[in-house]
Amino acid sequence: MFESILLDSIIKLNGERTVYNIFHLLTAKKSTQTIQDSNLFGLTNYFGVYKALTRERFNKEIQRLSHEQLITLNHDHQTVHITDKGQNYYHMLKEKEEQYIHLNGLEFHQTAALFSKNLLLFIQTLTHLHQKEQRFIPIIDNVETQQFVKKVWNKQQQLGTDRILKCIYQDLVIILETFPDSHAEVFVDSLTSLKKVGLSRYQIAKKYQMTTHDVYLSFMNITHAICKAIETNRNLTFLPHLYPVHKNNMLLSDSTNRTFYYLQQGLSIDEIANVRNLKGNTIMDHIVEIAYIYKELNWSEYITDQQYQLVSNTLTMQQSKKLKDIKNELPESISYFQIKLVIALGRQENIRGNHYV
Repeated sequence: MFESILLDSIIKLNGERTVYNIFHLLTAKKSTQTIQDSNLFGLTNYFGVYKALTRERFNKEIQRLSHEQLITLNHDHQTVHITDKGQNYYHMLKEKEEQYIHLNGLEFHQTAALFSKNLLLFIQTLTHLHQKEQRFIPIIDNVETQQFVKKVWNKQQQLGTDRILKCIYQDLVIILETFPDSHAEVFVDSLTSLKKVGLSRYQIAKKYQMTTHDVYLSFMNITHAICKAIETNRNLTFLPHLYPVHKNNMLLSDSTNRTFYYLQQGLSIDEIANVRNLKGNTIMDHIVEIAYIYKELNWSEYITDQQYQLVSNTLTMQQSKKLKDIKNELPESISYFQIKLVIALGRQENIRGNHYV
C-alpha cells in the first residue's frame, strides 16, 4: 500500500514539486503550500494518513524505489519521475489494492486519529471490566482520550459489558468482512484485551511478512473505512458512540484558521494583514487555502464575475499547467491571486479535472 501511495504521488507530481512534498503531505505538515498542493495535484486522500513516518525512513524508501529502477532521481536529487517499469508496477498494485482502499485524508486525517485511540482504549477497558478487573495500565496515555472513554462508559454502562462487547464485535465484522483477511488480521492483532496485548507494528510486520509501512497504513485504512461508515449512517450499533464529537477545520493550517476568523468578522485583506502583522500576499494565500474547502467564501469581494469567467475560460483553453504561462494569456490587471482563487473554487466544485502549479 505504501509503495502504491508513493508511486501514485510521484506520477501526479510529475517532477513539478520536490519529493519532500510527498513527505509533508503524508505527515500532515500544515503549511499553506502543502495544503494547496494536495488539492492542485489531486492528492488530498493521502493528507495526514502516515503521521508516524520519519524523514529518514521516507528517504530510505525513495532510495529503494530508485535502486529498483521504479523511479529516477533528477539531477537536483529533489525531484523524481516514474519509469516505465514503475508505471507497470504501479498499475499492478492499483489493480490489486484499489477495491479496498478507503483512505480519505481530506475528511478523516484528524478524526481517524482520535477515533482509533478511543476504540483501542475502550476495548481494553471494556474487556477488563467484563472480567471484573478494575486495575490495568491504559495503552493510551492521552488524558483527553481517557476522559472521553470514561464518559462513554458512564453513559452506556447500563447496557452491560456483555451486550456492548457483542455490539462492537458485530460492528467490526460488518467493516472487516469487506477487507482481505490479511488486512483484517492486522487490525485485530492491534487490539488489546484482558488476555491479549495488542502487537506492535514490528511484531505484526514480522508475523505477516509485511513492511511496517503497510501495517500502519492497513490499520489507518480500516479506521478511515469505519469513519466513513459512521458518517454515512451505516447500520453500526455502538462504534458511533466512540466517534469524536468535535471536528476541527479539515485541512486549514493554524495560521489560515486565524485569518478565516477575521474574514468572518468582515475584515479586508489589508486589515487582516495589519492586525496579524503579516504581508498581504500571505493573507491572499490563506484565502486561496480556504477557498478549496469552504463554499461559503464570498469570492466576489476579490474578483468580479467577468474576471472569474475570463480566467475560467483561459484555464480551459490553456494547455500549460504553470501559473506563469496562464498569467501571460490574461490581461495584466488579473493577478496571480485571482488565478489561484479561480482554480481553488473550480476544484472545490469538481468542475475541473486539470491541475495547475
